[in-house]
Parts: sequence; C-alpha cells; structure tokens
Amino acid sequence: MSLKGCNRLLLQTLLNSRPVLNSGRTYGRWSHRKPAKVLLPFEPPSKVGLKKENVIDLDAEVLNKPQDSQAAPKGLKQTIIEEEKVSDITPEKAKDIKAKREDKLKKRKFYLSQLKVFDDNNEIIYEKCKDNDGRISNLLTNLKSKKDRIRTKQVMVEGWRLIVDGLEAKCSLKYVIFSRTDELNNLRPFLPRTGVKFFKVPYKEIELWSDVETPSGIFGVFEMPTQEKIKRLSKPLPLDLICDNIRIPGNLGAILRAAVGAGCDKVLLTKGCVDVWDPKVIRSAAGAHFRLPVNYSIDWEEMPRHLEENTSIFIADSNAQMDDETGDQFDSTQIPVLPYYSVQYPSLNHITLIVGGETEGISEESYRLAASKNGMRLNIPMAKGVDSLNTGMATAIIAFEIRKQLIQAWTKIKLDRQIAQAT
Repeated sequence: MSLKGCNRLLLQTLLNSRPVLNSGRTYGRWSHRKPAKVLLPFEPPSKVGLKKENVIDLDAEVLNKPQDSQAAPKGLKQTIIEEEKVSDITPEKAKDIKAKREDKLKKRKFYLSQLKVFDDNNEIIYEKCKDNDGRISNLLTNLKSKKDRIRTKQVMVEGWRLIVDGLEAKCSLKYVIFSRTDELNNLRPFLPRTGVKFFKVPYKEIELWSDVETPSGIFGVFEMPTQEKIKRLSKPLPLDLICDNIRIPGNLGAILRAAVGAGCDKVLLTKGCVDVWDPKVIRSAAGAHFRLPVNYSIDWEEMPRHLEENTSIFIADSNAQMDDETGDQFDSTQIPVLPYYSVQYPSLNHITLIVGGETEGISEESYRLAASKNGMRLNIPMAKGVDSLNTGMATAIIAFEIRKQLIQAWTKIKLDRQIAQAT
C-alpha cells in the first residue's frame, strides 16, 4: 500500500472514531429544565418545597414468588371483583332489588298521574320524550295559532325569566318543555307543588319551534291570564291606554312594557291591532301580560262601555287631517293641541290616552270619540328635522309625565296632612 493510501485510511479512521456532538439538539433538550433550588453546604437548613418521589421497596419474598401468584392486571382484577360481587347476590337479595325497582316505577307513575312536581327527594319529576313526540307537536302547533290559543285559553312563553314572571304573578302554569335540566334550577323556588307537567325533549326540537335565532332551551305554557287572576304589586294610576291600529308586534310589546312601568290601570286594544298573545309581542313586552289587564278586539261601538265615566281623553298625535265617510274633511280644529307637559293631570278624575300605529296612525273613530268628550291632542316638541318618535317611546314619555305629576301632587297632599296633624 502506498503512502498516500495509508494517509487516507488513517484519516477515515479518525473521522469515524470522533464523537459527533449535536450541540443544538442537546441544548434544546435540556434548556427547559430549571432546578427548584440549589442546596449549598454552607447555607443553613431550610424548608424546601421539593416533590418527594414514592420509592417502591421490592422485598426479596415478592421477587421470589412464582409467576402464577403475581397480581393480575388492573382490568382483569376489576372484572374478577365484579364477578365475585355478582356471585354474592342471593335470590332473596335479587327479589328485593327487583321489588324496590318496581315500587319506584309505580311511585313515579303515580306522581305523574297526580301532576306532582317534586318527588320524595325534592327532585323535579319530568318525562323524557323522544324525537317528534306527537303530544309535544300537537301542543305547540295549537299554541302557534291565534284561533287555537283563544279556544284552548293557553299561551306559550319562551325563556325561564318569562316563566318566573308568570309564576310570581300567580298565573297558572300547565306545561314546561325543556332540553337541559339546568334550566329547571331557575324555576325551582317559584314552582307550585302540583299541577305542572314537565317534558324533556332534544334541543333540536326546541330550535324547530322557537322564533329566535338562539333559543333559550325552555318553553312554558300558561293558562291565559284574566283580569281577575292578574296579581298587582302596586296600586295602579287612574290611567288607561287605548291602542289604535298597532300592527307591529314589537311596538305593541313596547307599549305594554311602558304601561306596566308607568302603572296604568288597563290597556284596550281595538280591532285591527296585532294579536296581543303573539310570541313576538310576549317577548318584547317582557312579562307585562302577567301584570296588566289587557282587553283586545274591541269594536268602537263597544269602546265607551270600557271607559270610565268621568275620564278625560287625550290623543298622542299632532296631525289630524282626514276625510270622513261622507267625503267631508274632518275638522281637526275641534281638538286643540297642547304640549304633553303643559296639562295639569292631577286636576283630572281619570285619564285615557289614545296611541296609534306608525303606519296607519290614529283612526277617525279615535278623533270622533275625543271630540265627543272634549278631548285634546298631545304634542311632543322635538328638534328640527325630526317628524315623529317610535310609538312605544312616545307612549312612555307621556305616560311617565302623567305619573310624575300625579305622584308629586299626592306627595304634597300627604305632607300637608302631616304638617296639619303636627300643628
């Protein structure tokens, strides 16, 4: 072999025997390791929060045991224990278990037949329904129809807050349809002991029947509230509202909400208004249906029977130009226009406020009724360039002005009485 070949062989041998260190890989492997504490010999002893590993002491006897006597795997050991437990059940014990199960089922059926809400453990009793249950479909179909709602005298609300509003107003709850048991915890403090059926359905069934994009997951079916069953939490004001041609559900709901907040006595709906029990009206009214008597589908010939004898009529409108049936223009000058805050409402015995829809406006019958009782029109002064306000907003402005004046007058009378008694 030549000298050149020997040198090449020696170089190759050295390269193969040199350890290859991947510094980047080694650093990345150990750089995330951080010591909890470095113990130095000259430091005083201190409490170090280091984790102690469990040391397994392998006894020589354990190691010398034969293979067959070693512990079985975990899964096999659990199976053996379960088989031993099953083998321990005697025929008498099996009979007792079966009898207890049958007794529990009988008791549950009895509670369901008696419409009991809570069982012996104070848990809500409900029936789990499958997809497309005929009872649920028939019930919700009837509640979606105005004709069937009036026939069955039942209404549906969505969301646990509206159900609680109805229960607080002592309205009769008939059914609760839900998808998650957590929703029932919000109702538990307000539920009666008997008289309510609970049905658990899949959430997709709730989505099918709901009118909102993201359903809350719970429906409540109430008996339609009447004037006698509505529970008031405060004394109402001598104020009534007449809704004339309110066609938009959201507007009617806003009017009812404002009427409850202001403390109106009742609300009268003329024929032509949207159904007061429409799901959109109920949702936008936020529980006002359970706090306020509402009379609906009233003809104008019957309207005077629903009004108080000495009531003063006001129309929330500043434009009254229309033609009557004979072709003669209605004389709007018969009804004067005043700013809503310029009227001294405490001097009146009773007040009736007429509000109209944004599309149809005030009807001719409203103006003629107001003219026959020396009524007035109320105007809300606004900035230039603004023609009108939303019907619900206008109702709230006028109704709360009436409330403010009445409360101020009553407070003054009360203070004068106290001063007279003190002197």
